[in-house]
Amino acid sequence: MKRQVDSKRRVLVAAGASLPLAASGCERKQADKVAGGVVKTWLKRPGTPGFVIPDDYLGMHTDNGSNPRTSAPTYPYDAVRTIDAEDWEEMPVGHWARIEREPGKFHWREVDKWMDAQRGKTVVWSVFACPRFYQRYPNEPWAYPYLPGGGSPPRDPQKAADFVKALLERYGDRIRLVEIWNEPNFASKGVDPLRHRWTPEFGKPAFFTGTAAELAQIARAIKDVLPKTAQAVGCAWEGQSDVKNRYNSLLRFSEAPDGKGGKGKDALDAISVHSYTYEGDPNKIVAELLGYEECFEKAGYPKAMPRYLTEVGAERPKFWSEDQPPMGEKIRSIQRWCYVPAALGYHGVYLYKHPLMRTLGDPSNTPRIAEAIGEIRNQLRGRELTQGAELQDGRIWLRFGDGRELIA
Repeated sequence: MKRQVDSKRRVLVAAGASLPLAASGCERKQADKVAGGVVKTWLKRPGTPGFVIPDDYLGMHTDNGSNPRTSAPTYPYDAVRTIDAEDWEEMPVGHWARIEREPGKFHWREVDKWMDAQRGKTVVWSVFACPRFYQRYPNEPWAYPYLPGGGSPPRDPQKAADFVKALLERYGDRIRLVEIWNEPNFASKGVDPLRHRWTPEFGKPAFFTGTAAELAQIARAIKDVLPKTAQAVGCAWEGQSDVKNRYNSLLRFSEAPDGKGGKGKDALDAISVHSYTYEGDPNKIVAELLGYEECFEKAGYPKAMPRYLTEVGAERPKFWSEDQPPMGEKIRSIQRWCYVPAALGYHGVYLYKHPLMRTLGDPSNTPRIAEAIGEIRNQLRGRELTQGAELQDGRIWLRFGDGRELIA
């Protein structure tokens, strides 16, 4: 990390330095077989620098504290993300518009409850949901129907920075990561960073409805007010791992002008993505995260820049139910969601969410799921990972500096 390091966030060694490159000759003969089987794809090659998995690697999305219907997790986790943490009315408590209800006036009560329940956890705060009175594109459909126009950027990006300043004045260094929007995919008919944006003719409401340049301006404004104890993280990309797609939102943001002589990518200390299991195959996360690595490289993000997987879970058309898929398959999926990013040098994985059955198997009422999450956390945190691979039979294999191995 480029910023201040404390005792909880461990020093990381050469994160992301080992992309799966093709082996040749004797190296291939020696390297393609490991104790667990035959390698299909190297995630972390032998001989590359070790990666110490952070103590706060395993994160969660949860309502406990703000929603009395949600029981506290019985399993350990070390980090938490604000988006979709709900109150007793099942409304998101961390949305910007739910807190700043009048210009410069903030409503913290439900957030305080949620933050109190997360003491000791690393907090990722997602800046998201523009209040009506600041919206540049007001009253348009949005993914959260309670707030028309919520995907709009503010007319003045400094308003987002002012909200972050108020947030940090209240919670201080408990906010470690400030994530700039959620899944800001730029559905548009063109790629001009100053003109093209989502409009209602595209149908499905977008999480962000502004231009790439408007998002870059928000990122710059927020970055400029952050203390050394917090990092600017952008931008929770989802479905943007195809480096050849000219409409790729991650790449468009990265090159968009920030209004102060820089580009979107210049405002970031770290970068975040989302990856769900959409068709019941958790191994698709391998190709997706490798695709993101290609995008990061093309955009010019340093290999040492921290990466985060800030949402992962099961998704349509195969949402989980009490009996499907079988329990063993559920547990293997959760293991792979955590093992693959670790092998690629990611600094954190955030499971979505406690207590949902359809995306995480309801760990609040399913002891085996809860136990598995706790086991994964204890298997990974603080350990030096030296090798990792996807095997020909589909399993994920990890090896650590002390010689221990994991396979799922």
